[in-house]
Amino acid sequence: MLSQVGFIFLLLSFISSLGIVILHIIKKNKLFYYFVYISFLSIVISFLSLVGSYIISDFSNYNVFQNSHSSMPLLYKITGTWGNHEGSMLLWLLIMNIYNFLFSFNKLLEKKVQQLTIFFQSIFFLFFCAYVIFTSNPFLINSINVEEGLGLNPILQDFSLSIHPPILYSGYVGFSIVLSLALSGLISNKIDDKLLKTLKRWAMFCWSMLTAGIVLGSYWAYYELGWGGWWFWDPVENISLMPWIAGLALVHSLLINNKTHVLKNWIIFLSILCFALSILGTFLVRSGILTSVHTFAADYTRGIFILIIFLVIVGFSFLIFIIKSSEKKEKINLLFINKTTAIIINNLVMIIACSTILLGTLYPIIIEVLLNQRISVGAPYYNSTVLPILLPGFFLMSVAPALSWTTTKLNNGKYYLYFFILNSIGVLIFSFISELSAWGFVGIFLSSWIIISSLFSIFINLFRNIKNLRFNFILRQNAFIAHIGVGIAVLGITCSTVFKSEYKKEMNINESFIFKNYELKFEDLKIIENDNYQSIIGSFALYEHNKFLAKIQPEKRYFNVSKIITTEAGIYHHPFQDFYMILGDNSNGKWSIIIYQNPLVSLIWLGTFIMIVSGFIGIKR
Repeated sequence: MLSQVGFIFLLLSFISSLGIVILHIIKKNKLFYYFVYISFLSIVISFLSLVGSYIISDFSNYNVFQNSHSSMPLLYKITGTWGNHEGSMLLWLLIMNIYNFLFSFNKLLEKKVQQLTIFFQSIFFLFFCAYVIFTSNPFLINSINVEEGLGLNPILQDFSLSIHPPILYSGYVGFSIVLSLALSGLISNKIDDKLLKTLKRWAMFCWSMLTAGIVLGSYWAYYELGWGGWWFWDPVENISLMPWIAGLALVHSLLINNKTHVLKNWIIFLSILCFALSILGTFLVRSGILTSVHTFAADYTRGIFILIIFLVIVGFSFLIFIIKSSEKKEKINLLFINKTTAIIINNLVMIIACSTILLGTLYPIIIEVLLNQRISVGAPYYNSTVLPILLPGFFLMSVAPALSWTTTKLNNGKYYLYFFILNSIGVLIFSFISELSAWGFVGIFLSSWIIISSLFSIFINLFRNIKNLRFNFILRQNAFIAHIGVGIAVLGITCSTVFKSEYKKEMNINESFIFKNYELKFEDLKIIENDNYQSIIGSFALYEHNKFLAKIQPEKRYFNVSKIITTEAGIYHHPFQDFYMILGDNSNGKWSIIIYQNPLVSLIWLGTFIMIVSGFIGIKR
């Protein structure tokens, strides 16, 4: 019953969105917004119908049968809704329509521009809704009666990954409203301050949500997949990273425009690029072209459908951009060194980095198509290409606080120079003491310099406004706060990579293992029966100089339905390092274990959290 209700309201949402397009064309404005609300309400009911089918374990629904089991906890029954290709595409439609609904309440723009934005957003919705209806229907009925489902992929049965897709999609799919807004500005010739201010708010929100989604997925990979790292340069990771980089360039470009009213065409181009990369990523993930733990489908028919959507939307957008983009030559004050110049160069650096990642992602596909040879492009390629490309961007970030918007004057330049020299000497001494590698030296130097220069800029602004200090002072410092977050994250990345230690040992119960100043004692091993899996948990005690620090409990889980074994890392989060343990196999009565010491890895999560918070602060400015 719920499946039929869900499909009917999915069709109603499609018809209502079609009505929005028709009403805008025939200029029937009185009914226009009613159809927006009907389309939104319909897709909400459709999505909740699928959620309800999962909650009650309605295995007459083929999608529920494929991805759920009656023994699964309620949380994973609910999140199983989007833990598959069809359900995740319905979530895509829901989020796209939520943006359309929320944008209908915008009061800053003229009605003409607002309705034109909703018009384009509705067209995009129609494309993807047709894709779901004809190729990826989550409401198909099982051809036979079944009493039990096949269960959800065990690695998806995790809290972080339960909320990861909605958060990621809020940014990933959210760039559709950025594109719709950019196209409406082009068509109506209204790329003015109001439109750019609105564009900045939506772009900032989407970028912040995408950042949160990427970080959450990275943290899940860190503790769930059992390899001790947080980023693998997996093709699907790269696909989410590319629109993030393009979105970062867009946000920075909007900062320039607020100061000098230039580069409007570049802003529109980046707005198109962000959603174009999102659709391209969707095509690669759902066409079977890429092999990854993150991919959903291996159906080339679906892939061709999305490829057509990509070509139509992106082709149309760039065609409008070419036809309608302003030919007016505005003078840009590109002095030898100022904030405008720094941000423009940083934009170019980010686009080059994005192109390099795209090349590394597509190159194996091209080679396989042309030569029928399967090759892989992994971390060595990205570490040796993308990281050096990003270095100028990090350096510009470190000096940007001292620059002026319109002159070559360095505000308080001598103090920045003093800090620069002291920081250089400090890192140089540390590198000799610790035998730091060249990359380690560069990473620690840049990260510490970014943090110091940003903190000093905040202090200077605080000193200047101390007599008239208001709460919105913090809002005005969000760019520096974001830079501090970047610096902290880069410091965490550098230290956790350069100083990482790995130990392998085979141990019996009551046996101890000594490494550096620490002792690890294998105290116990227990087996626990859960509703849908059996768990083997090793209990280890960690000591430093005979002082107890923590219990670490790595785990192996056997899922009865899917017959899959997963690894759960045991992690002790110390303020300055993580002790990360993996419980391996039993051989000759001994259990193999792997221990990683990851210094300052927590700074990665702290730094990215600060970046996300600063992004939301920027929306208010």
